[in-house]
Amino acid sequence: MKISFDALALAPAVVPMVGALLVLLVDVVLPGRARLPWVLAVLACLGGLGALVAGAVTGGHGTSLCDASGGCYWQADQTGVGLQGLALASAAVVAVLALAEKTSDVPGTKGHTAVRAMLVLAATAGCVGVVAARDLASWLVLIELATIPSVALVALRGGRQAAHGALTLLVTALVSFAVLALGAAVWFAATGTASMTGDQVLDAFADPARKPLVVLAMMLVIAGVGFKLSLAPFHAWTPEAFEGSGSWVAAFLATTSKVGALGGMLVVLRAASSLGSSALTALAVVAALSMTVGNVMAWRQDGPLRFMAWSTVAQAGWVVLPMTVVAGGSVTAAAAYLALYTIGTLAVFVVLAALEDARSREHETTIGDLRGLFRTRPMMAATLALGLLALAGLPPSIIGVVAKIVALKPVVAGGVWWLVVIALLNAVLGVAVYLRWIAAMFAPVATPAPENDDVSDEAAAVAALSGDEPELTPLPRPKKVYGVLAALVSLAVVTTSLAPNVLLALF
Repeated sequence: MKISFDALALAPAVVPMVGALLVLLVDVVLPGRARLPWVLAVLACLGGLGALVAGAVTGGHGTSLCDASGGCYWQADQTGVGLQGLALASAAVVAVLALAEKTSDVPGTKGHTAVRAMLVLAATAGCVGVVAARDLASWLVLIELATIPSVALVALRGGRQAAHGALTLLVTALVSFAVLALGAAVWFAATGTASMTGDQVLDAFADPARKPLVVLAMMLVIAGVGFKLSLAPFHAWTPEAFEGSGSWVAAFLATTSKVGALGGMLVVLRAASSLGSSALTALAVVAALSMTVGNVMAWRQDGPLRFMAWSTVAQAGWVVLPMTVVAGGSVTAAAAYLALYTIGTLAVFVVLAALEDARSREHETTIGDLRGLFRTRPMMAATLALGLLALAGLPPSIIGVVAKIVALKPVVAGGVWWLVVIALLNAVLGVAVYLRWIAAMFAPVATPAPENDDVSDEAAAVAALSGDEPELTPLPRPKKVYGVLAALVSLAVVTTSLAPNVLLALF
């Protein structure tokens, strides 16, 4: 059987993988260069982006590995290309955050820099590739390639929390793989082919003997990918892994990893949509549960990493919300919402990484540490506020409002009103959740109680009325790289808010 081959279509996934091998090779030739592996990682991600741009300029169709019958085992449409670019861009930002990290302050990182950079690139290659995979074997291998390196990234952070988070993630990853493998086996038994297209699913669904197998395969695959997308009730690993991994690893888990998970789910749901809305009812329940559980638990958090973990759970519900009905533009809406979520989340993690870098690792950042941030570090505070407002769907981050409308539009068109009501209630709850953290940056630092018992209540009242405030201890000036990244992500939020079609047109 003759298979056609288009190197440019494969390049976005191949370049990061080649970069991973190059990182290990350079580390052997030039050992002890702590920053060089991350520089190579950034260049590899940018190289993958360059391949995507080159494919668009030359009019490439994003297809490769096609046989004589016209079927292609590698295919990326406009939405897929947009997701591939999102994965590569977010991975590049994460690599820059890792480049700026104080490795000397992080136990376990010395001598592991090349390994960690290689793991990031390998996982990125998996996230990019799974979007375009159109056969069961490649899809299953690539989605695990996007997952397994993340376990090692969390573990290599070092410390008890990292070990606990890595163990939780590993157990979840193994269960997820078992569910996915079983789903793939049932899929093959039902359709008689490894191809993941709607035609084979429709033929199997029309056969009464194979119809139950098709439904079971869909449920198993959605559950398996739900683990990776942090959808409730498959989300238990998320807060533990985020808290133990540190800011930049958590940023990778929250952004690039989620792009790969959604890409993998889209491949399945494109085929499932041919069965009609009844096949997506379970996904609607999962979306509603994720939004509700994520927002309720996020409200209770005082640590930023656990807060962002539960925020990820809630936002995952919004990401899959458009795909719970069969409607035109539902896939595009899900991808566009994921892009908004990625931009807002990266804005938050850039600031959290700066806070983590400025303080000792033993100091655990809490919501109280944000008090007075708008006075001492206005640029960082503005970036954090823009990111949180984008996730909440509030002005001036207009893109957050647009994304929620785009996500709700297919559900309204499909007439699933119970899900619309739950989504709107969670939108209101989400506003309260994110505003709590924004308000902390404006809150004054509490005045310590006077040690002198002779100070009268009247004197204390006069001091309070005089407007005297305790002098703030400003956050140490962050490295320039954090300022540059903060400016870039803020510009991305502002640009997409002023012209949301710029973002929506990519998908």
